[in-house]
Amino acid sequence: MEHGYSIKSKPQYTPLHWHEKATGHLLLAHGAGGQALINLLQQSLPRQQVSVLYLQQTAADAEYAAKMKAVLDADCHVFTAEASLQNALKLMLPFMYMGTRLYVAGAEGFIWSMTALLKPFGIAPADIMQQQTGTMARSVYCVHCKATTHHVTTNITPCAGCGSMLFVRDHFSRNMGAYMGLMVDAESPGELPEIEEIYR
Repeated sequence: MEHGYSIKSKPQYTPLHWHEKATGHLLLAHGAGGQALINLLQQSLPRQQVSVLYLQQTAADAEYAAKMKAVLDADCHVFTAEASLQNALKLMLPFMYMGTRLYVAGAEGFIWSMTALLKPFGIAPADIMQQQTGTMARSVYCVHCKATTHHVTTNITPCAGCGSMLFVRDHFSRNMGAYMGLMVDAESPGELPEIEEIYR
């Protein structure tokens, strides 16, 4: 199985920490990513501007939002829909100072959704600090029909586009923000290996 050894394309995530030479700090998170931001804010706050855009989707998330607002007040913006957060981010980006650092925390799907949104503004993945939190569920790109299936927790999943049963590889495409999925029964239709939940 591919997950038995290291795959170079697989993203490496690290706990967030302040970039000391940044001219500003913009923090993005959703769900359990709120705790990652709280941990960061509990470190010595930098002298530069710090702003948070947080996606609150459950009642439990409200506690994270309240703690962040207690620290940042008006500089903490809370949203209940990802589209609203994305629109606010797009409005902010043209006015950010050169040298502002970006921090993203949350599920992998959220991390790469934000990373894709930032790319047209000249912000490369290498310039974004990323911390994965909460679910390990994957987004899977079907190499056959080009559709992406989200929130996959098993080693084999039906494609949301063509319905093919896909083997979820550890090979990750940063351009797609997803892991590659290959038809698992191409040579023997209907013959499937055991389906296991491994990305909870």
